[in-house]
Amino acid sequence: MNVYTQLNEPSLDAESKWFPCLITEPTAEQIVAPIQPLLVTHIDCVRHYQHDINPLLDQTVHCIGSITYDRLLEAGFKNVRMHGLVADDIKMNSQTIPNEITWLHGNRYSKDFSKFNGVTATQTFTTTINNPSISKVVNMSKDITNLFVYSSLVLEELEKHDMTNINLHHVASAEPKVYNWKTTT
Repeated sequence: MNVYTQLNEPSLDAESKWFPCLITEPTAEQIVAPIQPLLVTHIDCVRHYQHDINPLLDQTVHCIGSITYDRLLEAGFKNVRMHGLVADDIKMNSQTIPNEITWLHGNRYSKDFSKFNGVTATQTFTTTINNPSISKVVNMSKDITNLFVYSSLVLEELEKHDMTNINLHHVASAEPKVYNWKTTT
């Protein structure tokens, strides 16, 4: 069996299961984003924005990933520009990124854009472990052939358990302890 752990439900075949091992929730006290271009590296920063989004819909949105791109258009943004697949693909201080931009983000990210001049960082959500899903993965670990992990936080939780019979597929930012897995890719 193949098991997927990402936040958003993937397309599955009959041999696969999905257990979202992370939960995102809005941050308690969000500031209102200034009316200026936006930087979005995950769609949940828009989903959890607790202020009126309408004033921002006409702003240019710079994002990563085709799924985020599509979801931003579905959310009503009119001018969306995709810059690649990962945060490092966004080249700050280039001609394509404006000098003044608002970065909507969560508490976990692979690149801290707040360090760049002209960036207004606005945290809109917090990501935590979904313990019931982690428990389901652990309880069925003997039946899992391939496990797909997209977060270092999820990987850390899973590596607390015996997973040596499983082929791990992981993102570069989730660096496994290879001895805990049958194989790692």
